Amino acid sequence: MPTRNFSTIDAASRAINFVLTETELGATPAHYFEPTNLGGLPPTESELRVKEDTELGNRTRFATHMCLMSASQALKACLDLLSCEVDLPPHERTRKLAEIASKARAAEEMAAQAAGVLRGEVTVPEDASIVVSRGAR
Repeated sequence: MPTRNFSTIDAASRAINFVLTETELGATPAHYFEPTNLGGLPPTESELRVKEDTELGNRTRFATHMCLMSASQALKACLDLLSCEVDLPPHERTRKLAEIASKARAAEEMAAQAAGVLRGEVTVPEDASIVVSRGAR
């Protein structure tokens, strides 16, 4: 593959890694807290909306982070494939391709986790450092 293609993929990889480090997608979690229900009153419509907005925000943020992580892993696998020596001994080449396959599998699993969270099939992990909360307006 021409050097230009390698450089383009490398630039894309660096750009995604920049986004991952410069955004607040990995911010410390701020969880939703239920209303105190001091007077025994049911939650208001706006309190329920805040809870729904918080859950949607958590899912969206987590999925965005996982999609970016997936893309980062996939591009790393591409770069490794492009830089794989053609004259490696068969055993070494098999080992190298297995390493690259692991990165590709990690990318696949991250993308699948993002899809599951977006569809509501998987909940956002409670210990995820990318959980967000939005307060009442």
